Amino acid sequence: KKILRGMGPEFSEQELISVHSVSKGILGERGIRGGYMELVNIEEEIRDQFYKLASVSLCPNITGQIMVDLMVNPPKKGDQSFPLYEKEIHDQFESLSRRANFLSGALSSIDGIDCQTINGAMYAFPSISLPQKAVDEAKRRGVTPDAMYCMDLLHQTGVCVVPGSGFGQRDGSYHFRTTILPPEKELEEMISRLKGFHSAFMQQYQ
Repeated sequence: KKILRGMGPEFSEQELISVHSVSKGILGERGIRGGYMELVNIEEEIRDQFYKLASVSLCPNITGQIMVDLMVNPPKKGDQSFPLYEKEIHDQFESLSRRANFLSGALSSIDGIDCQTINGAMYAFPSISLPQKAVDEAKRRGVTPDAMYCMDLLHQTGVCVVPGSGFGQRDGSYHFRTTILPPEKELEEMISRLKGFHSAFMQQYQ
């Protein structure tokens, strides 16, 4: 909304629906259900329909409501807890930046894997070049090639990634999705396992 307002009359009156949750934001409280939706420049008739939908839903649980309140009303300058809160937020962003840079660089260093620089996301979506023999084997198994790659990776190393075929990737291309959220030491271990698996996989199907 702040960016929309700052872009001037040509854009500031555009319709915007913003959503946020305690699990996906910097709080990272996965498992706690709480969030909000903000309607900006939305016609009253449409807003009424959203309110109608919200009014027929069950009341959010108390824990979720408390977490949303804490999220939208964080400690402020002058509060006793503000210095600690500010440090924790700063440290989290610094760690996320390090993890994003490490993961995209480490993935791209593996022969046959290419990963764009991660900017503003908690996920990497690297492309993988698979030999034709691997594609043929996947067809024999009745699965997509990237799904076979991901399942073999899971079974052999315990590393869980998501096949790109579930995200509408371009035909003939193969990807997987992974996250930057694990602690930095765990990411290093994951990359080590992935490198070993990928090398063996490529040799098997050359």
